[in-house]
Amino acid sequence: MRLLIILLALLTVAGCSTKFAYRNAGWLTYWYLDDYISLTDEQTSRFDERLQLWLSWHKVEELDKYIAHLKQIKIDVQAAKMSVQRIAYHQKTLRSHWHRVRNKLAPDLAKMALMLTQEQSEALFSELAAFELESTKKRQRYSAQKRKQRWLNKREDDLERWLGGLNDTQEKMIAALYDNQQATADLRSQYRADYQRQLKRLFTQPDRGKQFEMRLLTLLTEPEQVRTAALDRRIKDNRQQSDQFLAGVYQSLSDKQRRHLVEELEALIDDLTSLKSE
Repeated sequence: MRLLIILLALLTVAGCSTKFAYRNAGWLTYWYLDDYISLTDEQTSRFDERLQLWLSWHKVEELDKYIAHLKQIKIDVQAAKMSVQRIAYHQKTLRSHWHRVRNKLAPDLAKMALMLTQEQSEALFSELAAFELESTKKRQRYSAQKRKQRWLNKREDDLERWLGGLNDTQEKMIAALYDNQQATADLRSQYRADYQRQLKRLFTQPDRGKQFEMRLLTLLTEPEQVRTAALDRRIKDNRQQSDQFLAGVYQSLSDKQRRHLVEELEALIDDLTSLKSE
């Protein structure tokens, strides 16, 4: 699943280095992959073949969808239409971009998983468990106040990327969002552990026939089925809180911030448009 997340992040070109991530998706994927599993030459060749097909598909089929969506957002910003409902629509559309890529990659990954040896599978889950343990220890090393400050700093950095400098009111809105949202870190950690446990149980079965492939495909395309009801409720509530927060931030924008936001959207549209022609 972690490999799928990495690939999705690269193919949905999230983050500030859009062109770099997209142009270098191949070696970035292998760079991450090497931390978790060592592939044979045959497996590497097979994976590279599929990766090139995924990238080609993504350029042809997906970039236009991203560009069209960004243009919708730009129009809404300029027309002062960023209501809570409209923001919820855009957030849902963003998730649909993610899900399309996930659904495209998952069948190929499920088939390639048949090539993994038992030794490779054990090494993979050992690395995943070690990564999760280290993440938990790292989180526990920080006090509640330190975790809050890190969260606030990240939120401020994210907004400043799109809006430029924030004013006092907006910084207070970020702090209020933190106080209003429900904590999910422990529930998400348990969700990842449960998810990996189900995957490991599947990979330890000697029979890797059609049933194995179908079950793996379900886990890759519907990971939410492993989440607890409590985590689902908190995610839903936090999304609503976030939508309200973003609507409030939008209403608080200065003319300068609004121009900055439009310019950032235009720059991202230009980046994706140029990537299509490469």
